Amino acid sequence: MSFFTDLGGGRLRRARALEAAGDFRGAASVYAELSMFVEASKCLIHEGEKAATLESRLGAWLDAARVLPETAVEALREVDTRIGRAVLEHLRPTGVAGNAEKRQLTDAAERLERAEQWRDAADAWELLGRREDLARCLELGGEVERLERVLTEQNRSEAQGDRVRRLLSEHDLALALGQRGAARKALREASALAPSDAGLATSLRRLEERAVKGRALRLALPDRTLRVVGKLPVVLGRAEADVALRGGSVSRRHAEVAREGDQFVLRDLGSRNGTLVAGVVLSRAMPIVGALEVGLGDDVAVQLDPTDGSLRIEVVRGLDRGEVVFVGAGEVQLAELGVSVRFDADATVIRAGRERLVLGERAVSEVELLAGDVLTIGGTRVEVVA
Repeated sequence: MSFFTDLGGGRLRRARALEAAGDFRGAASVYAELSMFVEASKCLIHEGEKAATLESRLGAWLDAARVLPETAVEALREVDTRIGRAVLEHLRPTGVAGNAEKRQLTDAAERLERAEQWRDAADAWELLGRREDLARCLELGGEVERLERVLTEQNRSEAQGDRVRRLLSEHDLALALGQRGAARKALREASALAPSDAGLATSLRRLEERAVKGRALRLALPDRTLRVVGKLPVVLGRAEADVALRGGSVSRRHAEVAREGDQFVLRDLGSRNGTLVAGVVLSRAMPIVGALEVGLGDDVAVQLDPTDGSLRIEVVRGLDRGEVVFVGAGEVQLAELGVSVRFDADATVIRAGRERLVLGERAVSEVELLAGDVLTIGGTRVEVVA
């Protein structure tokens, strides 16, 4: 017996002894030196089986794959199957949380395909949301019924995606045309079809938050602010009133304007300093016929002017001098702008009249208002404050 033969036999006995003692990685190293790669791979597989963590298990099995030559097809298939199934079973309960796990599961799915473990590969692709790969593996594995279910679901999902995209296009167009109710409806339907899309839910919430509701509106013009109150009767008084006016002589609820028949009527509400017309304290209800200047005590005065079924109130004396408020029930005519404002139950709508109404670059007939809207009315820039 030659020296080299005796040396090889000694190494082989050492490898088997290490394997018997449970030192599988040491045994694998010796088998690899002897070019016994399949035996080395088997030892590394055993090393992975006894590992306490997934990371250690995968490390051993990846080494088992690396030590094998390409010709060891069945051995490579066994290692790929072990790696793929270990990763799949680890991630199946929790799903794929991040990019690292996505890459790990993608590698596992590819290994399971190479090992022709079609069902497991299909499960991995399904967990990744890769429907085309899932369908391919099911077809190769002869999983006809499951394939039919997947294809049906895929068709339904694609149709749903198309519907969501159409709804978003409808939303964009409605928004640009000032049809905010239609825009909200389209977003609600899209959100219902794609409940996991946080962006849709956020867009819908922001759109609803910006809607102008209630019976009061403030419009900012370049040189002044206009207020609109869509209710009657209205109370003139201090901060809590429908038409708030600042002044030491103004009571909390000073005077009231109501509509009786086809006329506006002014009455004092028991104010401390009186409601004065031509210097005379008002003692009973007074019809407003034409422009009428009214004093609220000594330091505040307003001019009341009925126009086109609405009432224009301008502060002519006091801290709020120059401020204009338009008042009416339902639809209020804004004579100065040539438009009208309608207060619906869940929206406030501005409608073009004699003046052209432009939203963005589009001429429109009416706009359901949102806080922050910028309109052009007869060439004048108007911002919706709320």
